[in-house]
Amino acid sequence: MGLLSAQWQQISLSSWVVGLSVIGFVVGMWVYRRSGGNPFLHPLMVGTPLVAGLLYLINMDFAAYYGGNGILNWLLGPTTVALAVPLAKQMRQLPPLLLTVGLTVLVGGFFATACALGIASLLDADQLLILSLAAKSVTTPIAVGITEQIGGLVALIVMVVLLTGIVGILVAQTIFSYTKITDERWQGLILGMSAHAIGTAKAFEQSARCGAFSTLGMGLNGIWTSIFLPPLIMLLS
Repeated sequence: MGLLSAQWQQISLSSWVVGLSVIGFVVGMWVYRRSGGNPFLHPLMVGTPLVAGLLYLINMDFAAYYGGNGILNWLLGPTTVALAVPLAKQMRQLPPLLLTVGLTVLVGGFFATACALGIASLLDADQLLILSLAAKSVTTPIAVGITEQIGGLVALIVMVVLLTGIVGILVAQTIFSYTKITDERWQGLILGMSAHAIGTAKAFEQSARCGAFSTLGMGLNGIWTSIFLPPLIMLLS
């Protein structure tokens, strides 16, 4: 009952600011489609600055905006789970690939987090900033939960996750070409692990199979990161 009450409280906080998010998304999608799918004009690259500008004009802080989008924040969880539907259609392909997929997720997920923590430490970043960067490679609902648990800033991790996803889809095709990764299953897995929901959306533009494996990579990396990251932070602290 406690969990249900918390979820209902989150939904009940929704207000008119949901409309701002919808406007930003609609405008962003329109620009993205008109551009022919240019990654530099991804809906989030267009819609986010638009919403941020509107918030600045009406003098609303992020906390108030985030709380007012309760219904959209809550829907992030069910939406992520719903991505299992296309994955289920590809289940027959998974058994012979389980070892490769498992090792890729274990090593890749840890490497992504280690790189973020290592680079931030080398640049002598503040401890709070480091904690807010650690979960950059997992999808937003999981990243927010992890960041709250380890004591980072939710507002910062949301933006970092967005930037990570955008950078991921910008460089993905170049990396695939350079490394000669042509199998859309592995392309999808990598996109999901490194660019989470944004990468998964891009993968679905390529094919349902690519999107399904991207969903797999995003989900497994999110679970794996939520398991090893909090103890790792405690150990390093």
